[in-house]
Amino acid sequence: MGLSGTYTVSRCYGDPALQTGSFPLNGGGYTNPDDPAFDRGLCDQDRTHLASFTVIAQTPRFAARALGSWVSDWRISGIVSARSGAPINVTAGFDRAFTGIANQRVNQVLDNPYGENDWLNPAAFELPAPGTLGNFRRNSVRGPGFWAVDAALSRVVPLGARRHATLRAEAFNLFNTFNRDVPDANFSSPAFGRITSMAGSPRILQFGITYTF
Repeated sequence: MGLSGTYTVSRCYGDPALQTGSFPLNGGGYTNPDDPAFDRGLCDQDRTHLASFTVIAQTPRFAARALGSWVSDWRISGIVSARSGAPINVTAGFDRAFTGIANQRVNQVLDNPYGENDWLNPAAFELPAPGTLGNFRRNSVRGPGFWAVDAALSRVVPLGARRHATLRAEAFNLFNTFNRDVPDANFSSPAFGRITSMAGSPRILQFGITYTF
């Protein structure tokens, strides 16, 4: 039996208009060109916690012929993946400041931005006054976290000489976990604050046989 895993605590913070090699934070420019720090916040790719664990086990070889032919030498493996939610930038949805610059943000008027039924509470935000920029700090709220379990079951069946068959069954998202995607963050959208899609995929099963000679 084998067990391995990785766990990472990280933080990515900076200006959205900057780019470093192939790791762009945002190419849209500054919301307030006179104050670049106004857009400073978490990177879109920031995830506080990232974890992945792998376990591999194999059934023993049983001496009893009837039992051994069915349950010996099966290899079972599983991968557990989990990560924190993605940062969310709540935008006004149109040019509220009359500057022609996209991705202008809203005002946050409640300390707790999260809702009971929807992920974001619409009452926690409001549009800034015409000709002004909102006080919401870029990417200062987060979407739902993510976790899934993938598993595989396989066995090599000898068929004599150099021939053998490999039986394999795989399950992606074994427990059919419903991971919610990020909510609609456009304050002018009728669906603002709601999650209307899922992250990742539903459970997928696949089976295969390989014959080697």
